[in-house]
Amino acid sequence: MKIKTFRAKTFGEALALVRREMGEDAVVLSTEEKKGPRPSVEVAAAVDYEAGEAASPKAAIPSWATPISRPAAPPPPVMEQEEIRQLKHTLTEFKTEVGSIRELLEDTRAGAEEARLPTGKRDVLRFLKGRGVREEHARGICSTANNVKEIPRAMAAGVAVREGPMGGKKAIVLVGPTGVGKTTTVAKLAAAAIKARKRVAILSLDSYRIGAIEQVRIYAKIMGVPLEVVPDAGQVKACLARHADKDVVFIDTTGRNPLGDAVLSELAPLYESGVPVETHLLVSATSDYDFLDRAWKSYARLPVDCIGVTKVDEASRYGALYNVSALCGKPIAYLTNGQTVPGDIVFPTREKVLRMILLEGPAGAAPTAAAQR
Repeated sequence: MKIKTFRAKTFGEALALVRREMGEDAVVLSTEEKKGPRPSVEVAAAVDYEAGEAASPKAAIPSWATPISRPAAPPPPVMEQEEIRQLKHTLTEFKTEVGSIRELLEDTRAGAEEARLPTGKRDVLRFLKGRGVREEHARGICSTANNVKEIPRAMAAGVAVREGPMGGKKAIVLVGPTGVGKTTTVAKLAAAAIKARKRVAILSLDSYRIGAIEQVRIYAKIMGVPLEVVPDAGQVKACLARHADKDVVFIDTTGRNPLGDAVLSELAPLYESGVPVETHLLVSATSDYDFLDRAWKSYARLPVDCIGVTKVDEASRYGALYNVSALCGKPIAYLTNGQTVPGDIVFPTREKVLRMILLEGPAGAAPTAAAQR
């Protein structure tokens, strides 16, 4: 076997050299394009030595295309696709097993700590976990509640509720993850404001979601309030000036993945405009706590004033209300428990939230909006 590397200006010229030097039986092993001030190509070719010699009489070769004699390099190791797939599968299984072992150790540790608690505090911990209160928050309540009867008093400090009218700022912007129900909640809040004899307008920044404009347009038409669709937050200030005669303007925004920076970059012009804005963060009562934690870390970069908890009617337990309040440290302003507009929104008291967490049952037994007022 004879192996040589040929250098030329183009692949065509290099292959011509290969044929001229090694004959028509030569086999191309590799090709490489060289960049730089004098670009060129290299072609490595092989041929049976005797066949090559017999088939290709030597010819004059240009000086710039001198063949380069190099020792034959061993072929690189090749990992079959099936081997790679098997390795990935094994790694995934390994990660899953490690995660299971970690959870088992954590459960064992938590069980041991729970077993060391006095009977009354152990009852408190079990009761709260059974109501959906996250364990870390339930243990905090245990530090001041010695038995189940003391839970309401111990929990009260951790449940912040904004009672009374909204903050008094003219513009109220609703933000939150995708699908949390911002547009429907805007309609419910607008209807409540109209009921309180306030002059209302709606602005929509949600030009991203298909059908969002049409949905809020229908709500605005039914309620008889003006709607403006604003292409970007930088134009909100001018829109608010056009609605100077309104008492309150609700601003619907596009739902975004809270793990990205899109929501912050899109709303930055609004907060930089100097317009007094009240910001409501909407979260779903059905969301996983880890998701809520990540969402709050993202939205906390905005000047959030209060929390609206949506889809309460879809939650199996109401411990999420305490979890949200403890996690965000912001007052809960309202709960939504259905799709009906203008109904299915509750402006609860602290006592109402505590009663829901501690006493009220699963979604099927959730009280109606009328019953909660």
